[in-house]
Amino acid sequence: MPLPLDYVGAESQLSRTPLPVPVAAFFREAECSFSVKKPGRPLSYTLPPRPRHKGTLTVSRVFTGRQLQPWSQPRPRSVSFHGHLYDPTRREPFFSQCFELLGRLGRGSFGEVYKVRSKEDRRLYAVKRSVEPFRGASDRQRKLAEVRKHERVGRHPNCVSFVRAWEERGQLYIQTELCPASLLQHCEGRGPLPESWVRACLWDLLQALRHLHARGLLHMDVKPANVFLTEHHVCKLGDFGLVLELDRGDLSDAQEGDPRYMAPELLRGEYSQAADVFSLGMTILEIACNLELPNGGEGWQQLRQGYLPPEFTAGLSSELRALLAAMLEPDPRLRPSVETLLNSSIMRKTKKWRKLALLVQDGLLRAASLCQVS
Repeated sequence: MPLPLDYVGAESQLSRTPLPVPVAAFFREAECSFSVKKPGRPLSYTLPPRPRHKGTLTVSRVFTGRQLQPWSQPRPRSVSFHGHLYDPTRREPFFSQCFELLGRLGRGSFGEVYKVRSKEDRRLYAVKRSVEPFRGASDRQRKLAEVRKHERVGRHPNCVSFVRAWEERGQLYIQTELCPASLLQHCEGRGPLPESWVRACLWDLLQALRHLHARGLLHMDVKPANVFLTEHHVCKLGDFGLVLELDRGDLSDAQEGDPRYMAPELLRGEYSQAADVFSLGMTILEIACNLELPNGGEGWQQLRQGYLPPEFTAGLSSELRALLAAMLEPDPRLRPSVETLLNSSIMRKTKKWRKLALLVQDGLLRAASLCQVS
């Protein structure tokens, strides 16, 4: 039986047993100690890694006489969108006709993310475009799966909202709401965040995970780079490219996210909601302590054996330390659920003033909009 989260000594009572299986060679790096985060790393939107594949050309390029697939034709095909400005008689692509490009937010192995303004409603959005054209029908289906997953997430105030998706000239486009910055960007150069802000962030993200888990979804890549902030510092979980749908049964195509945040049981192929709780715990540990999370080696293993470096956590309240220790419990069966965490005393207290702060912000917004109208 796990100890109550409100028990101050919980962090010292949790399991300290070593990992039951050898750590994969991928993680055997020389990490001798924990260190403060290094400033100056790239801070753009991040994208999940593309799975390994054989570098073969698409069929249409090898056998040029064959008819092209419908999705490789120039005209855009709706995956999930409705547009009123697009004119199919013009040569410009749907992206150029319907959006004003304002800049590139980031680039990864999978695609690029752009900041755009819609010519239809004049609002700002983010549009992710795959870097390479589809390599075949299976590659197309794999990429379209991200659209299906994001649509399954649905609407929630703590999840980045999906708008629409389309494919054009063999590339996939996904349009989402735009947030001014990621949590990683916000934390860069600031050092440890105030504990009140950390608690608010934790409460927001637990709301997001409760929403996902209730729909049978695992995020699988919770980290500061995938948490986005609104203008009023509401945290939103985004980047659903690695989401696992537990109700689909087949988890053979599951991909682990960033190794710095991944739960130890994922190395054994065990997928459950507890893995998201662990990754969120690592995220909170990083932003609360300004800790440079190790990619592997001894430090990586210590964090997955229940060890929290006291030189970094000494400034945290005993309540937050106990909560982090519970979230980073090595045994996923003993790790608290999202619902249990939300019912802890520290989160119940956070909920009261967090909701009050959001109400005040909403009131100020309404007042400002009324002043502009008048």
